[in-house]
Amino acid sequence: MKLHIGCGRNLLDGFINIDNSPSALLSKCNTPLLHLLKKVSLINEEQLEFSKTIKRKRKEFIRSNCLRLPFKNETVDFCYTSHMLGWCLSHKQLIVFFRELHRVLRPGGALRLSFFDFDQKVNEYRQHKNTVEFFQQMPLGTQEFNFRTKLKFLFSPNMQNGLPLNAETMTFILKQQDFQDIRLLAAGETTLDASLVGNLNLSERAGETIYIECRKAL
Repeated sequence: MKLHIGCGRNLLDGFINIDNSPSALLSKCNTPLLHLLKKVSLINEEQLEFSKTIKRKRKEFIRSNCLRLPFKNETVDFCYTSHMLGWCLSHKQLIVFFRELHRVLRPGGALRLSFFDFDQKVNEYRQHKNTVEFFQQMPLGTQEFNFRTKLKFLFSPNMQNGLPLNAETMTFILKQQDFQDIRLLAAGETTLDASLVGNLNLSERAGETIYIECRKAL
């Protein structure tokens, strides 16, 4: 069993795709209600289409809080998450998240993470010195909160509450939770078998992304 956690609109074949966003919650609404919400501008076209996609692919999708995954201990072979961390989950939530991954993974099970590189953003800031541009690339940033955004926070408290991360911080957290064989990789690289990562874009958002793989001990 393979999990894609924080999938957003990117539903991967061969994975159980997991998300807890307001758009995922909307998929429980009937289609006429979804169109009404779109008409009054409480959701946009992308949210509408994502909700419809989930309705079509219910067997491949689970709406779940990533801090309480609905799987038994040691039943998962591989967990993957891309650009959820850094944008979602506070420091305390990160610890709970990795404990949960460690719980569900089988001994020897693998984990691949990709997330935006905070150190790179800092280095870019040192060049342009534009505080507005810098904070627009951080969780919350200079975002202004309209009614729709407030609803997103109400229904999904983990959203936009992230801790920016770098390779050292992530490695430290993974070691704390007893993950082993932690590897920092270049875009396109992997240490894992194709049966696990064959459907993944291993170079997603190359140039601004950190890629890390590790395993649960045997």
